Amino acid sequence: MQNKGETYGMGPKLFIACLINLLAVSTVFMTQPIFADLSAAFAVDITKARYAFSVVSLFYTVSFFFLGPAADKFDLPKMACTGTLLLSSAVLFSSFTDKFGLFLIGMAIVGIGAAMVPASMFPYIAKISPPDKTGVYMGTIVASGTLGVIFGRVSMGIQTAAIGWQYSFRTVAIILFVLAVVSFFTLVRNNVLKPDNRQKLPQLFANSIRLLFDLRVLALLLTGFFLFIGFLGMVTFLTYRLSAPPFNFSSGEIGWISFAGITALIAPFAGSLSQTTGTHKIVLVGLLICLLSLQLMGWFPSTILTALGLLLLFLGVYIVQPLVFLIIGQSVSRDSLGSASSMYILFCVGGGSLSSIFLGPVWQTYGWTGITISSSLALLASLLIMSVIAIRERESIGDDIVPQTDRVDR
Repeated sequence: MQNKGETYGMGPKLFIACLINLLAVSTVFMTQPIFADLSAAFAVDITKARYAFSVVSLFYTVSFFFLGPAADKFDLPKMACTGTLLLSSAVLFSSFTDKFGLFLIGMAIVGIGAAMVPASMFPYIAKISPPDKTGVYMGTIVASGTLGVIFGRVSMGIQTAAIGWQYSFRTVAIILFVLAVVSFFTLVRNNVLKPDNRQKLPQLFANSIRLLFDLRVLALLLTGFFLFIGFLGMVTFLTYRLSAPPFNFSSGEIGWISFAGITALIAPFAGSLSQTTGTHKIVLVGLLICLLSLQLMGWFPSTILTALGLLLLFLGVYIVQPLVFLIIGQSVSRDSLGSASSMYILFCVGGGSLSSIFLGPVWQTYGWTGITISSSLALLASLLIMSVIAIRERESIGDDIVPQTDRVDR
């Protein structure tokens, strides 16, 4: 049950939380459009320049394993504010160095700082949101992360063309610093969620590992894992598909793929709909939309159907994401919400990263047909897992489960 202080000023808190989450996630992807610029600046070939993204994404992904227990222990707004300041410093440092090795160290710190924000803001929003609006608020914070991916890629490309990548980085650093100050006065100073977890960090890490032995939680983690193998596997190799006949798209035209992520704006509405229709039912619908979209993109060499399929794929994913977070919140104790949220992000990002490794040989041997079938099988696995969860909770024929008293309010 929430008290009056927890809901006071919820609008500004949600806005600032989403804004710093958007900017934090955007820094992970801001090197993608400037590989050629980095190659020229540091006198390395384009392959080595790509290490910038590999390093930042690796540290971003792995950090969630360690940050989950920290989120269960420490002050969540302070953790996000610290991460934003760390990001600002790392981006600024990276803009001034002339050594590629030091630049990569800066990118590693960027990955850690960027992960600190969603690792803390996801459980923070879940805990302070009004019970009847948790789905909407979780959908909003999830959407902000997705828009961050688009913003990082697009804005950095535009800025670099105008003022160069170094000044673009410095601009981002200044914005992050300003947001850190704003988040301090908005979130940190007005935080009513004082840390009350008396367990030590080693115990919290042990609790985080135990989540993997909870069959329900593990099933939800695997739902996200297979979802992102199918999702990002299809999107990654779609770029190769579109550059070849019968499409023959240019690099600029392929770049518009990123804007399909604008469908993330559906996430808050999916959260709202789940309050009346049932969380599991909406998740199953979202997964079915994803599976249908893959068939449209995979079997019909049509620009219109491919574009429609891509939009439906993003739409389905961002219907599913906030609601799986919601179900996870109902499945663990309040003291483990940070670990569970971070573990889910780790499984999703890990699945997306591994998709290129798993599906690379498939592309080389079987081409687009192999990618379509493999991605569809991954989505089907995610759908089957969620169907079992829904059946076990009687979600397919009844109302949503009622969380236990020691679980997070919706």
